[in-house]
Amino acid sequence: MTTQHPQIPLPLTDAGSPGFGNFSIGENGLALDMVSGLQSSDTVRQLFLWGGEQCGKSHLLLAAHQQWLAAGLRSFYASLADAALPVTLIDQLDVYDLVLLDDIHHIARQSDWEKALFNLINFSREGDCKVIFGSQIAPSAENWDLPDLASRLSWGPVLKLQVLDDEAIQLAMMDAAQHRGMQLDTEAINYLQKRYRRDVKSLLQAVATLDTESIAAGRARVTIPFVKQCLVLD
Repeated sequence: MTTQHPQIPLPLTDAGSPGFGNFSIGENGLALDMVSGLQSSDTVRQLFLWGGEQCGKSHLLLAAHQQWLAAGLRSFYASLADAALPVTLIDQLDVYDLVLLDDIHHIARQSDWEKALFNLINFSREGDCKVIFGSQIAPSAENWDLPDLASRLSWGPVLKLQVLDDEAIQLAMMDAAQHRGMQLDTEAINYLQKRYRRDVKSLLQAVATLDTESIAAGRARVTIPFVKQCLVLD
């Protein structure tokens, strides 16, 4: 193992840095509790979060990354959706207290990557490193070519995250607006859910855009006419 510290830029959005405080919980309260409590846990060393797009996996991984850094601990995050990442990256991670590997479904059935993840889990168990994986597929044997990797990916709690329903998305938008000090009409929220992209990430980015535009326009309230003025709608 080498002691180099690879640097991967974090993908932050206009809505701000993902944190546990701005995570839209929905039915994913257990996942939030497990990830936010990993730092202080004496028994859990590995977590596997999986589920479809826009269910909050990346948000939780990035929130944990920020939590550990804020505590003065060494944390590393990377999305394996980035095809430019070399498999040798895994050999450099034994110097970290927490390793967060997102989108690992992108390297499923790639023998060199599967062996690297297998080795990562083994050396994390031998040292003090904790690991969180994010994936769109479960750690089931049929999803991976290396049989022993599937079993090791399940060594810690395996949590399936659920996509937010419309009611939960509306609450998330209201919370985001309140956090920003916005007066966002309920009618405007309902209108956005019907006429804008329906995934929670896009809708929260829309809230951020409306906040910026309302401040620039000196508006106290955000109404449907102002939404139509500021956003490209369906």
